[in-house]
Amino acid sequence: MPELELVTLPNGVRIALDPMPTLHTTAVGVWQRVGARWEKPEENGVAHLFEHMAFKGAGGRDARQFAEAIEAVGGVMNAATSYERTSYYARVLKEDAAYALDLIADTLLDPHWAPDDLEKEKGVVAQERGEAFDQPDDRVFELHQQALFPDQALGRPILGVDETLAPVSVQSLIDFRAAHMAPERVIVSVAGAFDRPAVLETITKRFGDLPGRAMIPPAPAKPAAGISIEERSLEQTHLVLTWAGPAAADETMYAARLMAEIYGGGMSSRLFQEVRETRGLVYAVDAYLDTMEDCGRLGVYAGCAAKNAKTVALIAADLLMGLAKDGPTAAELQRAKAVAGAQLMMGAEAPLGRAEARASQLFLRDRLIPFDEIRAKVDAVTAEQVAAAAARALNGPVCAAAIGPKSGLAAASAFHARFAS
Repeated sequence: MPELELVTLPNGVRIALDPMPTLHTTAVGVWQRVGARWEKPEENGVAHLFEHMAFKGAGGRDARQFAEAIEAVGGVMNAATSYERTSYYARVLKEDAAYALDLIADTLLDPHWAPDDLEKEKGVVAQERGEAFDQPDDRVFELHQQALFPDQALGRPILGVDETLAPVSVQSLIDFRAAHMAPERVIVSVAGAFDRPAVLETITKRFGDLPGRAMIPPAPAKPAAGISIEERSLEQTHLVLTWAGPAAADETMYAARLMAEIYGGGMSSRLFQEVRETRGLVYAVDAYLDTMEDCGRLGVYAGCAAKNAKTVALIAADLLMGLAKDGPTAAELQRAKAVAGAQLMMGAEAPLGRAEARASQLFLRDRLIPFDEIRAKVDAVTAEQVAAAAARALNGPVCAAAIGPKSGLAAASAFHARFAS
């Protein structure tokens, strides 16, 4: 059976090839190590707008012709921008993998950037921003991001704001690409069934001559303790509560992920059982681990009646402290490992998930990691390591955000005060 393979072009572009020969389809994509984290204050939102413009036409095709080109082979194409990555990807039949890669290359290397299209897309992004603002369970995360990373690119919204996007021109996009399209920051990832020679030929042809550029590191993350609240006339209070977490490539990340699962990751978790099943204080609650290149956070999201918000926040605090003090039970640890292992294997059966995972592995660890190796590290985590992960979370900055009726907003300060002594 073909094996997982890393190919590095002479200019530094890396290619992850992950064959799944029993399939009839493949996922292909280009991942760049660039996102909102690299934006200057006056550029806020440019990375996301750049990604949007990928679909306004490329390779001599206008927007309609470009959409027709991918759909003519039954494929689907999309893109996404985060703080640290921008991705352009497609899912197609195996015989069309090289063709899809050629289309993706067009969006990055031969785009159709017209001033009138740019202005239209600014309007589309404004509507996207307005939709996010109208959704309190989205808005509360933005409030939290601002509080955790004050006066930093990580604290500014990925979608940008009107003031920074209004002056963006086609030249702004050209300059942004020139600054950040470096070979070492580009990974092409292919997972599924594909013609290896054809795929490598296309990638080499389109990305092999990409010129080298000086690396631009992002400013170090400086997470801070903070509180952010916003009063709104809503039925519920929405809370985001966080502690410190490991960086994405930190070896303690495996224990931290199991800790997050035991603490609040599923219906059998301590958090869900206590605040939802036992006390009936919430409808929605979960915990999550969010990791970046140089920092991370353990977080809780909850939506509840305003009268319950403070109680929910304090229970969340006490449950984590209890996990740090006493560690998990043997049954909790076993369930968490079962969930993590199942999720890993389920993800491994999805070509796009595999392609994205391979790109992430190369960015963070500069090597491709077999899923069996990852599962072995998860299985090796001990109860003591889970307790230590919870203790480390408690030793970092605590941040809280709340949105909703005035009577529920005090939950954020109550949570923050719980760790002030």
